Amino acid sequence: MTNSVVPYSFAETESGRSSFFAALILIGLVGAGAGAGLAKFVSDMTETAVHGRIREAQAFSQTLPFAPSTRLQRLEPLVTNLAVPNKAWIRLQASLLLEDDPDGDVAVLRKRIEDDFMSYLRTLTMAHLEGSVGLQHLREDLNERAKVRSKGQVREVILESVVIQ
Repeated sequence: MTNSVVPYSFAETESGRSSFFAALILIGLVGAGAGAGLAKFVSDMTETAVHGRIREAQAFSQTLPFAPSTRLQRLEPLVTNLAVPNKAWIRLQASLLLEDDPDGDVAVLRKRIEDDFMSYLRTLTMAHLEGSVGLQHLREDLNERAKVRSKGQVREVILESVVIQ
């Protein structure tokens, strides 16, 4: 008499086969539910982050001192001598903030303003440009001249560099 041990298999019986498929279906449903929950979670986080950035951009654009459609036009470097002393030179690098779309050609407007700035710089003396007050006066005078030349299309003149030699 030999005792042989036969391992028990679910697949051998009808009830074992049905319980195997039931377990397989249950695992599939649990996996699908977990995947759907994770997808919903990621979608909500992404939507919150995107809307938060949009709100931040809107808040930032509301704090700007000028319209988002304002354009920056860089002027050519202006180099000329001062009125007094004759041997002193000034080099001015500036940009213009233009409101929306200016009337006419921007290049023509830019050249007119550059010519006006050059004429004005030739009338300055070294005493006019001394100290921070002199630089502030220069900035205000250039802003005023640009606004008059452009008939109000220039919002502001930004001085990038001023070198006096």
